[in-house]
Amino acid sequence: MKIVMLGWEYPPHISGGLGTACEGLTIGLARHNLDLLFVVPHLFGGEAAPHMRLMDSRGESEAFTESSTEPRTTTTRRGRVTTVKIPAMLSPYMTPERYSQWITTLQEERAHQAVSKSSNVPAQLQAMLDKPLPDTASFDRYGGDIFAEVTRFAQNVVAMLQHEEFDVIHAHDWMTYPAAVALAAITKKPLVVHVHSLEYDRSGQNGNEQINQIEHWGVQSATAVIAVSYYTRALVNKHHDVPLEKISVVHNGVYSHRVVQSYRNEEQFNSRIVLFLGRITFQKGPDYFVEAAAKVIPHVPDVLFVMAGAGDMLPQIRSRIRELGIEKNFYFPGFLRGQEVEQMFSLADVYVMPSVSEPFGISALEAISFNTPVIISRQSGVAEVLGHALKADFWDIDKLADLIINALLHDELRADMIGMAREEVKRLHWDAAALKTFEVYRAVAGK
Repeated sequence: MKIVMLGWEYPPHISGGLGTACEGLTIGLARHNLDLLFVVPHLFGGEAAPHMRLMDSRGESEAFTESSTEPRTTTTRRGRVTTVKIPAMLSPYMTPERYSQWITTLQEERAHQAVSKSSNVPAQLQAMLDKPLPDTASFDRYGGDIFAEVTRFAQNVVAMLQHEEFDVIHAHDWMTYPAAVALAAITKKPLVVHVHSLEYDRSGQNGNEQINQIEHWGVQSATAVIAVSYYTRALVNKHHDVPLEKISVVHNGVYSHRVVQSYRNEEQFNSRIVLFLGRITFQKGPDYFVEAAAKVIPHVPDVLFVMAGAGDMLPQIRSRIRELGIEKNFYFPGFLRGQEVEQMFSLADVYVMPSVSEPFGISALEAISFNTPVIISRQSGVAEVLGHALKADFWDIDKLADLIINALLHDELRADMIGMAREEVKRLHWDAAALKTFEVYRAVAGK
């Protein structure tokens, strides 16, 4: 069986949990008797996927490795994963407003490069200006707004893949839905739509109506829908009128990690560490994290709250911390990747995920895999599968602060939380998620 899978991103170029989920799911699926053709927007290169062959929409191939430009496809047990890059100015979690800003910035930078090359500038500065931008094509090839770009991406996908032989189309989240629906209509192949989050999760009742419409079109057009939790399944049913029997729940997973003990031996921080790691946006509840922190600090004065990530609420959060007079108890390392994430999870005494609306929350599983106890909001899909995590409603600041204080002051509590949670995580692996997904494929393909 051959699957065409459409996604936004692939590690290490990730903006959230979707890239991590796609990596884990495809690794698990590759162990079944099927081939995966994974299509991503072409923005960067350098993806950490040495087992994948990559192509752009012109059919040219390259390997995402620094040492070789030869295409490679590696067979993983009985399956194979191939990645295709489609040029597009798309990025996960990008808003229409951010897209417009990005295009303007890149146009200005390209114009600046053209002027600088004709000027007498230092060699070091010229070397910086000569670095390629995300795409070297002329900017008139890009859509005027994010929706035009989604349409252009869909056109390229259809042009490239309409004559491919495959059995099922699998699309992840709204930016890929138009491409997937169009490809399914032309090829008459079954479509599986995977909902990792909704516009409702990201923006509440004030979300972008056009994105809502694309989501509605995608889930309504699908042969089957996969939701990352029963929480998300209920939202898809409520907001998009999709029958519950059409929606399968496939919880995300995690592959076990070894705690990097050397990080803990470094003693980089001389404080207890409470970690927030994620996008600093409405959906993730960073403002509730700050308000809870203000209540914790009088009881644990040497605590350090680490807020790792980036997002549109960052200026507001910094302003509120100054207003509360707790700057010395906060550290902002920015957006973390790879070993930086491993280091921070290894160093943290407790991980807090106070999300307002969280379809799943894969970062909680990752924290546990690094022996870090977690406190999560009840408004999260991961709360369905973690019975031994501490939980609070995102808005209950007093309860959240009380849980943090107890986790910091009682070593035995943290040890018990980790011991029991790690037992739960043993069954929440990507192979289990892949098997459930594979059964959905078999059902829609009649195989």
